[in-house]
Amino acid sequence: MNYSKTFRVLLVVVVLASSITLYVSKLDDQFVLVPLRPPQPATAQENVTTEVLNLNCKCLLRKSNSGPATVDQFNLVMSWLNLTTKQHLVNRHPNLPVNFVYQTSRGKACTLVPTIFSIEWRNVYWQEVHLAEGTTLLLYSATYDPNTTGGKPCVRILAVTLSKQIPADAWCRFWYVPDQPPVLAKVSSSDYLDYQAKNSGRQMPYLITCPLPPHAGQPVAVSLVRKPCDPATTLLQVAGSHQRASSAYRDGVLPQDPASRVTGWVPAVCGPALFYYHNDFSKRLVEWLEILRAEGFGRVFLYATSVHPNLQKVLQYYENEGFLQVTDYTYPPPYINEPSIRRLWTLVERTKMFAQENIYFTDCVLRHMHQHRFIAHYDPDEIPILPKHDNFTHFLDDFLTQAYTASQKKNKKKKPSGYRFQWNYFYDDLKPVGEASTLPEYLWALRHTLRPTKDLIATPGKFKALYDTDVVRGVFSHGTLQCSTGRCHFNSLITLKPSDAYLGHFSRKCGPKCTNITSTKEELFLLKYKDQVTGAVTKVLQQLELI
Repeated sequence: MNYSKTFRVLLVVVVLASSITLYVSKLDDQFVLVPLRPPQPATAQENVTTEVLNLNCKCLLRKSNSGPATVDQFNLVMSWLNLTTKQHLVNRHPNLPVNFVYQTSRGKACTLVPTIFSIEWRNVYWQEVHLAEGTTLLLYSATYDPNTTGGKPCVRILAVTLSKQIPADAWCRFWYVPDQPPVLAKVSSSDYLDYQAKNSGRQMPYLITCPLPPHAGQPVAVSLVRKPCDPATTLLQVAGSHQRASSAYRDGVLPQDPASRVTGWVPAVCGPALFYYHNDFSKRLVEWLEILRAEGFGRVFLYATSVHPNLQKVLQYYENEGFLQVTDYTYPPPYINEPSIRRLWTLVERTKMFAQENIYFTDCVLRHMHQHRFIAHYDPDEIPILPKHDNFTHFLDDFLTQAYTASQKKNKKKKPSGYRFQWNYFYDDLKPVGEASTLPEYLWALRHTLRPTKDLIATPGKFKALYDTDVVRGVFSHGTLQCSTGRCHFNSLITLKPSDAYLGHFSRKCGPKCTNITSTKEELFLLKYKDQVTGAVTKVLQQLELI
């Protein structure tokens, strides 16, 4: 053995380790830290390090030419909002790592960090990357997933593409601080996120997963690249958290052992991307939000494109109050975002719109799963009805206890992905009766208490789900698509009996079939909240000058 040569190699490694941090995982060679190289020609010592890492990437330190201007602009006060530009971007931009960019602009950064101007922006919020010949992806968001079911942490990226396959050799470049080299991880999976068959004639949604090395922690940002050393054209903020926030628990206290927690969860609601530009839905939106609050939901998350001015006033009010959080959304190219034409697009190009729904519904679940374990998807014309419970937290306590007991008896470890609430219609064209007829006209749901005598059959598309984010990672409007362990089975959702819980759908007309008095019956459940909801809705509508 040549001991002299071995000693020289070891000496080089020790010297390098004393000046930079290197990480090389033994797990399938998926993780690697690009070495930070000083601005000088390669040396024999560098060649040894490159041989170990099997990379030739250079991460030099640079100072941005536009850094001072960027800092000045970010600090510029937007007087009509009483916020700096930086604060406004932090509050509103769905994927730009604003603080990371600001930090980069104030000092030196690795040359592998894309600047805010080298990001290939599309339709305001989408970032474009080319992974192979003819394969272009548009990225919307990235979320840290601690994998609460006991698996390994990762980052999930939501993307759309016209390509039916995503190259298997793509890489994620994780950023923690701008002046240090990134951690690289090979993409471990690219899951098609739709119940519709693949069709290259529309933008198809995908959930891209990149594993994180052990003990690496949550990165600040991530870039998706074709090869480890390729220039990056994307830089997504990594949302989420490594643990659940106190908002997930009814008592507002983090438990010592969250895994053993069975009851006491506060649910939330993910709504759609609002495009009510021509429809003033403001009064019904206020009532919907106040009913959900009365039912025990902790927060509502909505997405917004272009909405009616009165709707914007409502969104702003509830955001300031803290009960609502709004994420801005645009449709990716080549889809139109002009609100009048987009309204027509949503009516005609239904399959394309449904595919896009999977992006913002899934983004909502991933973005907020650290804030709430149970997240439902409801539209503003849908309200849960709980005949046997006063509110949703009591309902959850009962059903989680029953499910936990049944699981213990059968020795099953697999959790359901959530609960399926089937629809029942409440008819818009029937006049209010009884107690409901005395309520103000702007209380639409509380006044419309008549529903069919017989329960609607729970066929596909006639129900909505309450998701358990311990399990679910990808969803569509009416169910689950992806779980933390892989593709979700359709039956992973537990179907509830209407006598226990169902979803009132307040957007249908009954017509001649309701002339028979026996065809409908009164549902009085929501009227138990009439005093609370009436007072709250009236106050908000008056304050916003909507009545």
